[in-house]
Amino acid sequence: MKKLLLLCTFLAGCSAQVQMMPRDSGKIYTGQVTGNGMGAANITITIEGEVYVGTVIRTSSNDGFGLIQQFGRNGSSFSTVVTSGGSSNLKAILSSQNSRGLRCDLISNGNNGGGGVCIDDQSRIFDVIVTR
Repeated sequence: MKKLLLLCTFLAGCSAQVQMMPRDSGKIYTGQVTGNGMGAANITITIEGEVYVGTVIRTSSNDGFGLIQQFGRNGSSFSTVVTSGGSSNLKAILSSQNSRGLRCDLISNGNNGGGGVCIDDQSRIFDVIVTR
């Protein structure tokens, strides 16, 4: 499915799996991204028993937009052109019940998911992958 992370931000019920590994160990933590149908997605990640909840949004992409004016026998007409593809940058901000924070920068690869990096309040860095 094209632009899995981006698509999940727009479709209610779309879900993807999140896997995270801290750079100081080989332990894998898991979570889920679920589209809310409002242009964002809800994300939940559990790290060592603590549940972090937040929102994922698209911050930029390679999409383009343009206007076309055509001329013919019956006058002129206007149209729009939209291109999409490539990658989209996403940002997630999560917090736990204990007021701990997790900040993530993600990139959707345009095909099957994406990945990126998350950093918690203790400056612990996690590598992240997101798959359907």
